[in-house]
Amino acid sequence: MRKTRSRSFPVLLMTLAFFAGLIYFAANLYVHSSEWSSMPQNAHLASSTGLEYAGTIKDRRGVVLAQSVRGKRVYNEDEEIRKACLHVVGDNSTNIGTAVQTVFRSELSGYNFVFGLGAPEGMNSGADITLTIDSQVQKAALEALGSNRGAVVVYNYLTGEIICLASTPTYDPENRPEDIETNPEYEGAYLNRALSASYPPGSTFKLVTASEALEDIPGSEDMHYNCTGTDIIGGKEMTCFEVSGDVDMADALMYSCNGYFGRMALKIGKKMMTARAEMQGFNKNLSFDGIETASSSYNVSDADENEFAWSGVGQYKVLETPINMAVRSAAIANGGTPVMPRLIKSMNGIVSPLVNVGKTTLGDEMMSRKTAEKLSDMMDRTAREYYGKSYLCDKLDICAKTGTAEVGGGEKAHAWVTGFAKDEDCPIAFSVIVEHGDSSFYAAIPAASKVLDATADAFRARK
Repeated sequence: MRKTRSRSFPVLLMTLAFFAGLIYFAANLYVHSSEWSSMPQNAHLASSTGLEYAGTIKDRRGVVLAQSVRGKRVYNEDEEIRKACLHVVGDNSTNIGTAVQTVFRSELSGYNFVFGLGAPEGMNSGADITLTIDSQVQKAALEALGSNRGAVVVYNYLTGEIICLASTPTYDPENRPEDIETNPEYEGAYLNRALSASYPPGSTFKLVTASEALEDIPGSEDMHYNCTGTDIIGGKEMTCFEVSGDVDMADALMYSCNGYFGRMALKIGKKMMTARAEMQGFNKNLSFDGIETASSSYNVSDADENEFAWSGVGQYKVLETPINMAVRSAAIANGGTPVMPRLIKSMNGIVSPLVNVGKTTLGDEMMSRKTAEKLSDMMDRTAREYYGKSYLCDKLDICAKTGTAEVGGGEKAHAWVTGFAKDEDCPIAFSVIVEHGDSSFYAAIPAASKVLDATADAFRARK
């Protein structure tokens, strides 16, 4: 009898472990099944979209961007709005990984534990989602980018609401091109460049170098440099776009003097430059509303003296996403503290629990208020005296910095502009990139101007 008991004890333990595992599995299945079922990796989604009876997606003004009608997913009647909002809303597939219809598929579809994503009509309870974007501003961004590849980000630096998140190339979700996989015109069309692409930031990165100098090198804003158009650093040339003459920091930012900021990076040193870059979103992913962006990167560990100097002006191996650049401009506008972007305004009329209004995962601040105010003044002067504020936008008081990022290989440079509006009734920060646009002044600024005009109209129409 004692022998039988000793043998049955392990069997009892195994039985208990089996049932405990079964209960654990069942609990996880119940809790996470909707999440697992709607993951893009699931092949069944390619043939059964799960959107036949899904909830409605609207923009901030209540314009319907996507809805289900009699078992079919349909999109806004305006083709340009459909194309402009594609990378935010998504199409019937899950190819656009950061799109709302991919990330929130289970919420939209009204996942049913018994029927999964295929619940019969009347048994689903798909969420209606209101986004923070404005479809008219999105449309303006699409028109502004034209046939160019690029991206536009506009967001409210006080509330974090994303007003525009546009990317090209794009396509019509109602009429997905049959040759999308083979036609070079659509190469990268599934990629939301505003979130998932990173580029050399060029001279816009001088804002990072300037902020670190202002924080940790006393008197740096008054340091002078004689720009002759060429400097020899580490035995190799560092060139400028033009000869700026004797410049201090404000002059150097306005004329975008490479020599000044290359030399300033050397004064700062690799350790402190890296630390400041990481405070401003580099070497990490930005995550908001369940969406994760690509990483911006700053790594100068193997850079020689000349390469490190070039990193201080946004070249060498420096890469940045358009969304991160907009966040940095927002921090400058907001006294040094960035506000986390947000895309989901509400679900079923209730503000999404994913939303953290006024909070950020980038740290308490990117720079001190004093430094932010100095940079703001410099960007204001740059926009006023060098670009022309009316050329940037005649409806808003814009502070800005451009960047022309060399990409090598005989290709034209990328054209950037980033900045913010000082207007109290339109507190927005922005970034615009035109791939291979060559000139920021003639490519990025005109594109940004159209978007900023539309943004001003959108904000003031609600007054």
